[in-house]
Amino acid sequence: MIIPLIFEVLLYLNSYYFGFFALCEISMFSLKYLNGNNESEKYQTDFSILAFICIIEIFRVTLARRGNLTEKRWTVFIALMLTIPSGAGLMFLIFLQTKILRLEYTICLIQFVFEILEIATGILLLLPSNKSSQYY
Repeated sequence: MIIPLIFEVLLYLNSYYFGFFALCEISMFSLKYLNGNNESEKYQTDFSILAFICIIEIFRVTLARRGNLTEKRWTVFIALMLTIPSGAGLMFLIFLQTKILRLEYTICLIQFVFEILEIATGILLLLPSNKSSQYY
């Protein structure tokens, strides 16, 4: 079917984009921390949320790719459930962060769009009509 292929392509693109996203976010956090004036407590919260997103996102993409390739739907379901805390962390970075740069805003929104598309295709993948036929 076409849905598993679309889901796999989105996961593949997201795995590379997430590396870019994490590198840019960590470097921008470092820049903001070095140029900040006695606001280190605020940046610690922002950085801890970014670290949480990184851990969840690595685990989520790996689990979803493995589940899609082996056609185990429960791993795809768990990966879709892990999208909820990752998306909440992204919403924090977009709206509640101490200082946000335009570049940060843009790359966070692109990451969020990837997650929304993966949720949509993941739900379509889990529907009973998309089970692969097994011929013996």
